[in-house]
Amino acid sequence: MKNTAIPLIGVSCLLLAGCAGSFGKVQTAINRAPDWYDQRRVEIRGEGYPQIIDVPEIEQGSEPGQTLEASRARSDVLRAEFETSARAVPPANVAAEIASLRETVQRGFAGFQAEADFLTEEEIEAIRSAFDVPRVTKGLKAASR
Repeated sequence: MKNTAIPLIGVSCLLLAGCAGSFGKVQTAINRAPDWYDQRRVEIRGEGYPQIIDVPEIEQGSEPGQTLEASRARSDVLRAEFETSARAVPPANVAAEIASLRETVQRGFAGFQAEADFLTEEEIEAIRSAFDVPRVTKGLKAASR
């Protein structure tokens, strides 16, 4: 029993000394706290808020619903501006644009160039005929045989 009592008393003394030092540090930190700290502490405690039982009195001229007509008029003006705006008109060929986007995405996933109309077949044939030099092409054909 003696063997365990001495370490327990020693540990208790160390804990008391450590806690006494930390209480001082906490008090110093609270005293050096920024201005918003007191406001936040009051908010956390729930102080300064009105009680539910207190019913506020509505001032004359600020009854609920008076601004609804003005809000409705403003909403009508904004809706009219939106409907007459050129940006509000839907595109004429939505289906064609969707099909084009689908084809572009499919070509991109397949590893082809995204734009399918890079060169038409006629343009490719015109380029081939421009570079078709008989002596070169005949020599290449004969060498490959």
